[in-house]
Amino acid sequence: MNQHILRFLEGPGKGVITVPEAGQLGCSPTVLKKLFRDDTLTRVAIGTYVSTAQLHTPVRDGKQLHDYALAEHQHLLRLDALLRLHGPKVAASHQSAVLAWGLPTAKSSLERIHLVHTKRGRTARRRETHSLHTCELDDVITRHEGRLVVIPALAVIGQAMEVGLMAGVGGMDAAIVAQHTTRSELGEMVEKLRHSPGLGLARRAIELTDGLAESPGETRLRLVLIELGFSFRAQHWIRIGESAIYYRVDFYLHELGVVLEYDGQGKYGDDRKAADSGKPRSAGSANQALTDEKAREDDLRLDGFGVGRVTSSTLTAEKVRKIVTTAQRQAQPSAVHRPAEPPPWARAS
Repeated sequence: MNQHILRFLEGPGKGVITVPEAGQLGCSPTVLKKLFRDDTLTRVAIGTYVSTAQLHTPVRDGKQLHDYALAEHQHLLRLDALLRLHGPKVAASHQSAVLAWGLPTAKSSLERIHLVHTKRGRTARRRETHSLHTCELDDVITRHEGRLVVIPALAVIGQAMEVGLMAGVGGMDAAIVAQHTTRSELGEMVEKLRHSPGLGLARRAIELTDGLAESPGETRLRLVLIELGFSFRAQHWIRIGESAIYYRVDFYLHELGVVLEYDGQGKYGDDRKAADSGKPRSAGSANQALTDEKAREDDLRLDGFGVGRVTSSTLTAEKVRKIVTTAQRQAQPSAVHRPAEPPPWARAS
C-alpha cells in the first residue's frame, strides 16, 4: 500500500496527499501515520500531508533549490496541501496569494500559510501553521494556475498589512509591472477595506508605489532614496550627446547630475539595458554583459554624469548616501536637470 501512496505523490498528487485521497487508494489513515513517523511524509495539518523528499530536496532544471527559492517552493507545496484539504471553502490570501501570483514577498514571512474563507459569515481562526481569514467583499476570489486565490490587488494589500511597508511596496510594484493590477485599482480596494485594522500601512505602500521598479532591489533602493530625501526620476531616458545612443537608467538624481544603478541577482540575464542603449549587444556570456555595462557606464561619465552602483550588500541608507556623494563629485553641470530623451521607438505616439 505504501507504493500506491508513493506513486500518487510522484504523479497526480504532485507531492500532496489527503486522508480522503488515501482512502480512494485503499489506504487507511494508519498507513499515512506510519509514513509520517518514518519521515516519508510531512504533516501540514490534520488530514493532509506532503512528500518530505519533495518538500526538502526539490529539483528545478536539474538543480536543487536554495534560500528564497526553496522557502517559496515549501510555502507553495504546503499551501497546495491545505487548499486540497479544504476544497472550494478557502482560497489563498495575503503573502500566500502573492506567491501564487508569482510576486515577491519577504522570506521571513513564509513560515505561515494564509487562507481566506470564500463565503461570508465565517469565523477567522489561527492554527499552528496557518491563518484562516474572513472576507466580506464580492468578486475577489479567482482561480490562477489551478489554485483558488484572492485577486492580486487584495493579495498585495493584505501583504502590506501583514508583513510591512517594504514587502508591501515590493509586491505592489511587481503586480503593476506584471499588469496584474493598477494603482487606481489598489486605491479602490483600500477604500473597500476602509474599516479594516492596520490599513494605514497599505495606504502608505500605495503612495510609495510607482510600478516602475523591475526588481525588489530597485524598490528597496527607491525607498532608501526617499528616506534620504533625494529627488529622483526612475527609469529615466538619457541620450548621450548628439549620438544615436540612448540609455534608460534606474534612477536619475536630477538635482545632482547623478545616475544610480541597482545590480541585483539575475541582472546579467536581463538584456533590457542592452536593448535600451541603441548599440548592438550580444546575448552571450556574463563576461560580455559586464563589458557592455562598463561601456554604458563610461558613456554616461563621458557625458558628464556621476555614476553610482548599489548592490544588495550596500543597500542601506548610510552606504547609499556615500555612493551618491562619491558620484556627485564626478558629475558636471551639464548633467544637472537633464530632461528625459527617449529614443524615437520608445516615444509615445
